[in-house]
Amino acid sequence: MIAQTPWFERKFAFNFPVGLFPVIIERLRGTLARVEAMTKNTTDEKLSRKMDGAWSIKEQVGHLYDLEGLWYGRIEDFLSGQQTLRAADLTNTKTHEANHNQKTIQELISQFSSARSKLIEKVQDIDEATVLLTALHPRLQTPMRLIDSLFFVAEHDDHHLAKIRELLPHS
Repeated sequence: MIAQTPWFERKFAFNFPVGLFPVIIERLRGTLARVEAMTKNTTDEKLSRKMDGAWSIKEQVGHLYDLEGLWYGRIEDFLSGQQTLRAADLTNTKTHEANHNQKTIQELISQFSSARSKLIEKVQDIDEATVLLTALHPRLQTPMRLIDSLFFVAEHDDHHLAKIRELLPHS
């Protein structure tokens, strides 16, 4: 099996056309359905299991929810003309302290669903000039368009969906 590239080692080329905006929005909408499909019919024990010190499936789902505030805030940064986007907590303190394994998967999915719906509602009808607004990404130290920021979120979602898939029982 090919090992997944760690998130902080990822490099991004933000050079795709604005016409991909509807595709990116659709990816963001689809994350919830993929989480639901992957976790249904899986026992709470398996959803809560930590392997080799890595996050459990519930913690992966909880982490997706935990970052929704950052993603939404960055959209606000673009819209308010900030030169640099707000920084993420690179230690993931929120996820480490949230006790996601004590929650039901339905609760985690519901929290994520509500937050993701808020994000999509914020951006789904924006115009071309708005998706081209630019600000500096603080960790990558590269200019990023609003559309690039949404692509970044979709890539982050897929990164964690792949982690969830890896943790699922193969039976």
